[in-house]
Amino acid sequence: MWHGYSDAPRHTVLVVLGWFFAGLFAAVGCLGVLMLAVPSDPCAPEAVECGPEPRTFALVGLGLWVLAGVAAAWAVYWLVRDARYRFQAPPNWPPHPPGWRPARGWMPPAEFPKAPEGWKFWR
Repeated sequence: MWHGYSDAPRHTVLVVLGWFFAGLFAAVGCLGVLMLAVPSDPCAPEAVECGPEPRTFALVGLGLWVLAGVAAAWAVYWLVRDARYRFQAPPNWPPHPPGWRPARGWMPPAEFPKAPEGWKFWR
């Protein structure tokens, strides 16, 4: 940090978690949907040890696919939000080109004057 400057805010953990859960839910959901194609053993009407019907697995798999879509949307939301931050140079700094973003790790030159107290560099 220099004069209160830091890199653009990033939400990397939230993006990575979103993609991780999207992949996990999609893979497990795929297994559930594929269970619909697996033949089941017929159970006697009075049997108590029969497992769930393949249709139940398929519905759970479809639900997991929906969750995968929500997790992917979560990751995309945070990616878009991170891209919206704009660098706001203090008024006493030389002007920069419109849309300019400092590279990660960039530090202002030492000859730049100190930014006003409480200046927010990213908006």
